[in-house]
Amino acid sequence: MRRATVLLVTTLFMATALAGCLETFSSDAPPTVSMSVSPSGTVKVGDNVNFDATGSSDPDGDPLSFNWQFGDGDTASGMSANHVYTSQGTFKAKLCVSSTDFEICEEKNVVVAPADAALPTASIDHYKDDDCTGEDPPAGTLILAWICEEEMDTSDDVVDTTTTIQLDGSESSAGDSSSYLTDYEWDLDINDDSDGDGDMANDVDKTGENAEWTNVWPGEYEIRLTVTDNQGFTDTMDMDVFVNYRGAWAEFTIDSNGSSGSGIASFEYPVTYNQDTGNTIRYVKIQFTYPKLDDDWPAGTCSEQTGCSNKLDAYVYNGSDSDSDTEEVANTTYLDDEQRTAGNCDDEDRCVELRLSTQHFRNYLDGSWRVDLTNEKAHDTTVKSFVISLEYK
Repeated sequence: MRRATVLLVTTLFMATALAGCLETFSSDAPPTVSMSVSPSGTVKVGDNVNFDATGSSDPDGDPLSFNWQFGDGDTASGMSANHVYTSQGTFKAKLCVSSTDFEICEEKNVVVAPADAALPTASIDHYKDDDCTGEDPPAGTLILAWICEEEMDTSDDVVDTTTTIQLDGSESSAGDSSSYLTDYEWDLDINDDSDGDGDMANDVDKTGENAEWTNVWPGEYEIRLTVTDNQGFTDTMDMDVFVNYRGAWAEFTIDSNGSSGSGIASFEYPVTYNQDTGNTIRYVKIQFTYPKLDDDWPAGTCSEQTGCSNKLDAYVYNGSDSDSDTEEVANTTYLDDEQRTAGNCDDEDRCVELRLSTQHFRNYLDGSWRVDLTNEKAHDTTVKSFVISLEYK
């Protein structure tokens, strides 16, 4: 059997040149080597270090064998291995992956510091907004931001507003007075591979002790701060970030539901429910208030018995009007007039709240959803208030 041996180093052109030579040995293609070391930074004497080749593969489907050299004289075999260094220094760890005709190797340096070396500590400052009506935020160590649009025009019928999250890692610290922090790296969503390299753990979306995370949509995110000190030691901290939204419209008129008008005011808003990434909305709340009686009738002639009462209903869909796959998710037609008293409702008004929760989001696709506020009567109706709330926390 002929076997080609190649040492992969960080110089890319060497590996490329050797790959051309390998083709002269066999029509078989060489395996792809993936070597990871965890922790990825400096380790201390006595720490357990994990070496992993899980991402390695062979394009021809040949069986692979894995051999490890840890640089201190110890060796191991298998797709993954654990090793403890007993002395300080820099050690060249080597992985060799063998297929039928090839042996491809990769090396990484492992820096080992004394067992009593001081370690850094990562820290993310957390803050929580009151909601748009002034209610206190929930308990917990997290970042909670509200987007509040309280005086919307009916022409603003698509919710597409984002916000900026202030990231503060200034409370992070080095291990002792002889150490200092050299790097602050922010991963803005640890469940998303933002650089597209197949590894969600190595994304660096922002750097610096403080950073601005702009254009953040309503949603639920898990961020990570990694700090590195001058010895190469690292530490991480994760934190949940929630962005809620409230949009409010007031004092507008919906046409009659008849030949003279559609009787519908439509609004679109984003819904994210992705269990794989953990970005899952908890509630969508649709709230609206309208007068019990039409105010266009002559004084003293309008009552609930004379047919001038108002009635509005909300119909929710999991898509836009132009989407052929759009389905109706829920509506408020099941509520009779006596049940339309949600919240602090005045005696002369009807007040309705439609709450969509997890069961709705699991059964229908997320994306751009729509609510149609529909006039069920043959006369114009004034809407005193209309609110869409998107709550991820």
